[in-house]
Parts: sequence; C-alpha cells; structure tokens
Amino acid sequence: MGDIRYKMNTYTQLIDKHKGENCFIYGAGPSLYHHMQSKFFKSLYKYGIVIVVNSAIIAEKEPSFWISCDHLATNWTWWKNVKNSKCIKLVRSSWLKYKDNQDGFFYFKPRPTSEDLISPEDEGLCYCCSVSSSIDFSLQMGCKKIFVLGLDHKSIDGKHHFWQFFDRKKQPRQLRPAQAKWEVQKSVFPIHMKAYEALEKFSQYKKSKIYNCNPESKVNCFERIKMEDVKKILGVK
Repeated sequence: MGDIRYKMNTYTQLIDKHKGENCFIYGAGPSLYHHMQSKFFKSLYKYGIVIVVNSAIIAEKEPSFWISCDHLATNWTWWKNVKNSKCIKLVRSSWLKYKDNQDGFFYFKPRPTSEDLISPEDEGLCYCCSVSSSIDFSLQMGCKKIFVLGLDHKSIDGKHHFWQFFDRKKQPRQLRPAQAKWEVQKSVFPIHMKAYEALEKFSQYKKSKIYNCNPESKVNCFERIKMEDVKKILGVK
C-alpha cells in the first residue's frame, strides 16, 4: 500500500488497544431499533467500547469507532453525522482513491484470503461487509466479549434496516444511489456467512467470545442470546 496516508494512519496502530475489554457492535438490522428503545441499550457505552457501521446511529450517541467498507456511505444524508463525530473513523483502503475529506481517518486493507479463511498472521480485516470488518477489528484490538446487535439477515415487520422504523422525516435519505435493493442485498448473505464462520474460529484462537444479541437471527454461527442474557454476562442487575 503505497499511499502515505495509509502508512501514517494504518489500523494496525490500534491493535491490542482495548485488550481484555468488552465490545458492542451495532449493525444495521431491524432488531437494533427494538434494542434502542431500552434504557439498558443507552447505557452500554459504560460497559465497553462501541463500534457502529451505520451513520444514523451516531446521532443517538457518540460511539468509540465508526467503520465502513463502502465509500457509498458518503452518498447518504447521514454522512454529516460521521464528519461531525469525534469518534475514531476506520475505512477500507479503497477509499484512498477518493478526494473527499478524510482527515484523521484510519485505513485497513482487506485480508489477502477468501472470506472463509482467516490467518492470524495476516494484516488486514474481513472485507465483505462492515459488520465482519468490525468483528475482526474488535478481535485484533484484544476485546474478549463481543456483543453484536442488529445482525439479523432477515426483515422484521417488513423492515430491513433499523432506521426504517424512524419517523419518515428522521429517516436518512440517499443523496445519490447508495444502497442496492433488498433482494440484491440478500444474494450476498451466503458470502457474509462464510466470513462470520471464519470469525467464530478466529475468536476461539484469540480466546474471545462473540455473541449475537438476536436469538431469532439467521446468523447462527455465534451464540445467540437475548439482551437479558447480556446483563447476566456483564453482571448488571
């Protein structure tokens, strides 16, 4: 990777930064909206770091990290949330070819292996989707208990993403084409599943634990639990 910005701001500077800590990853699935209604959800930042992949959630609470694989994220009205946020922003190295303002961003290159393989010695993150990148990143930062919210791979009440439950005036809008139709999104889910299965094996190598906080999720390679179980694991009464 020849770009000086990558050399100066590679994600590897953050490896082991949160060793032994808890991590909460917010995906974009519809179950996240239901979590957002609880008082406990609003307090999760007290119990570990928070990584978000969807910029709409930044307006609710400042996260620790924001991660994206896809430059199309800049085509949404919510992009201003990212630019204004003080969180650490991490994007795939493919963003380097764009001229927009990326001051202070960290970059990661995709792993050199296929989605179903992870070599602990390799530099890079899983690359098929931002949630897989986030899980990989949390493991490399040394997090021990990783709770993923909004990882559904299914619709709930006809909604595919959490923000679709928002009042229409508060929903993010596409300024330019930014998101494929739902049927197209579902067509790549099998690739995502391969990455999640590889990440589960990687977590065992790292002696960490990944939990999927939707017991009805179609992603079943991680232990699926309820939010009540999260409280028990964290020792919260």
